[in-house]
Amino acid sequence: MTYELLLTPAEICAWTLGALALIASLWLLTAYRSRIAGVGAAIRRQTAQAFNPSPKPEPPAVSIVIVAGDHAEALETLLGKIFGQEYPSPMEVVVVNDGKSDEIKDVITRIRHLEHRDNLFLTFIPENLRNVSRRKLALTLGVKAAHNPVIVALTEESKLYSTQWLMRMVQPFMRPEIEVVIGSALPATKFDTGFGRRYRSFTHGHDAAIWLSSALRGKAWRGHRANMAFRTESFFSSGAMSGALNLRNGDDDIFISKLARRDNTEVVCAAQAAVRYAHPTSRQQFRRERPARFFTQRSLRVPRLFFGASSLAAWTLLLASAGAVALGIYLQDWVISGITAALFILSVVILSLTWRSTLKALRCRPAALGVFPMMLRRPLTNAIHRLRARRNRKDYYTWA
Repeated sequence: MTYELLLTPAEICAWTLGALALIASLWLLTAYRSRIAGVGAAIRRQTAQAFNPSPKPEPPAVSIVIVAGDHAEALETLLGKIFGQEYPSPMEVVVVNDGKSDEIKDVITRIRHLEHRDNLFLTFIPENLRNVSRRKLALTLGVKAAHNPVIVALTEESKLYSTQWLMRMVQPFMRPEIEVVIGSALPATKFDTGFGRRYRSFTHGHDAAIWLSSALRGKAWRGHRANMAFRTESFFSSGAMSGALNLRNGDDDIFISKLARRDNTEVVCAAQAAVRYAHPTSRQQFRRERPARFFTQRSLRVPRLFFGASSLAAWTLLLASAGAVALGIYLQDWVISGITAALFILSVVILSLTWRSTLKALRCRPAALGVFPMMLRRPLTNAIHRLRARRNRKDYYTWA
């Protein structure tokens, strides 16, 4: 008895590729899309929440610590926004001058005397420090100089757009179990006008979606130095910056990774609490800064498996769909080619719309048709940045 093969090897290959495309599409449209859409949904939900400027009981007293460098004008603007906040409890501002600019002292002196701001303080770090991260030391000294139980950390280039920012960032501390509040902080798109700006904006939005989605799921592994809050006691009891003072970068993610847990961390991503900051506007500056971030992340709880699998799924969807469609056309099998092409187009459209909604909520540059190509490009450029980080690792230590 003989058996006739119903499908040729080429047909089997075409249907196998179609099945791979289907599997990749299901992953991207379920697990991956859920994570990305969840960030935008959380921002919109928190933004729509009613604001009470004078809750009872009152929120705790807060100290705002600002590490200042060379941007005195930006600092003066930021201080004006801070003192205009709607906050019913005691508040102080501690500015740490890293020793680079005398203009910082002039700004603080002028505001203290002209506006009678007795709750504005200035401290500094020595100029000739060696083998120690200046920013990490500055933040530590600022926290030590603070008088209140809750710290909100900013940079001099942080930009506030709402008088509700402080209240929304500190409100979670009215619950005694909360020790860390992770706020949203992204580059202001208007500062980046150079070539490749849309990809850089998508990269920052994608980064924010990764760490915000993880924090929203109770697995926080980093925050951002331009907008984060924590209890003073928790800062020192966790060891603060110990063990990382020899690294130039990582003053935000390393500390948060040590302290944050599922039961003690809150995410505040409402639009009123979001912070924007200036970011390098050239491709060369971006290429210098990004490897430093990857170098710092080596020992953190980054969800590499999930998003790595998602990047693999995106490439699998592209290549498997292209192969199945090509073989279908060659075999004149319009069923497999038509189904696979429709699946690919549908997947790209849904992912693009999801990303557009989330990027809009994050106030990044909106993107639609360019999203999927940028998703494909991201793992390749990240691999290049990681390679540069390994090759130039000595540059990321303070003794280099």
